[in-house]
This record gives sequence, structure tokens and C-alpha cells, in this order.
Amino acid sequence: MQDLPRDQLTWTELMSHIVRDSGAWEYFCRKVNIGKPDQCWEWNASCGSPGYGNWYYSIHGLPKAGAAHRRTYMLFYGFVDSSVVICHTCNNRKCCNPKHLYAGTHKSNAKDRKTHGTAKNPPLHKGSKQWNSRLTESQVKEIKARLSKGELPPHFAHEYKVKAATIYAIRQGKNWAWL
Repeated sequence: MQDLPRDQLTWTELMSHIVRDSGAWEYFCRKVNIGKPDQCWEWNASCGSPGYGNWYYSIHGLPKAGAAHRRTYMLFYGFVDSSVVICHTCNNRKCCNPKHLYAGTHKSNAKDRKTHGTAKNPPLHKGSKQWNSRLTESQVKEIKARLSKGELPPHFAHEYKVKAATIYAIRQGKNWAWL
């Protein structure tokens, strides 16, 4: 696949190359902080654990999620084969500026990540700061106190709106072990 010469395109030329349907374009505009042409345009919606934006879409009526920078690249430059990796020139995982994106290979992407020091994923959040946490630290302390008194998880898991398996994992030290 041949990449468009982003460095030589003016803003007007870049926008004229956009491949879009109105739904995807509107979604993009709602989810991205569009700035000046050379700035990073950060994804302002949900992100996956490695720090890349999640772009939700539908294929044949089924919900799907994809990397926001990849879907942005396709919106501006057209479809890319699944073997193509969409890379950032700016090393900002949330960036969706099409001028900062280019098509590469897994090998070139790994080399870039090593060169720029982005080979490691950003740190994960712990406890209630994790995006999908259903419990707070104080609730977990209450649960641990109840467990130490001999209460069984199936009897009180519903009070915290979690499954008994979650309570068992806390008891076994698999979850929330630092408390």
C-alpha cells in the first residue's frame, strides 16, 4: 500500500482526500479534539488498556470496536488491509490527526516503539480508579471485614452488585490484594 505524502499536503488538500460517510465523519468530530493541522488531535472518548482510543462501529448490525487511530486513517485515506499497522509519527497513542498517522508493518512499528521508548504500555490504574471497577476501596475493606467474620460471599455479593466470584477473588487475594 502506498501512503499519501502527508508532509507535502496542504490542509485543504488533506481534507479533499477524505473518504467518509456522514455517520463516521460526525462520530469522528464528536470524539476528537480537532486542533491546528500540525497539533495532535486527541481522542476524548474511551480508551483501551494500552492507551489507544476505542472507536465503536457496526458491521452487518453487530457492534464492533476498533482502534481510533486506525479508523481515523481509514476515514481520511481509505480502507487498509488487516496486515497493515497504522503508526504514529508523534508517539501519542490518543492522537487521531491524519497527518500524524502512517501505514507501516509490525516490524517497523516495533522498531519505532523501541527507538522512541514507547514499547511499554502505560501504567494501569488500581482499584476504583480502574475504568471498569464496580467497588470502592472502602467497600472492599467492608467485604474483607465480613469475610473475616465468616460470612459467605453468595449471601452478600448482591448488596455490592457484584458476583460471588468477585468476592471469592478478594478473599483469595487475587483482587484488591494491596488492601
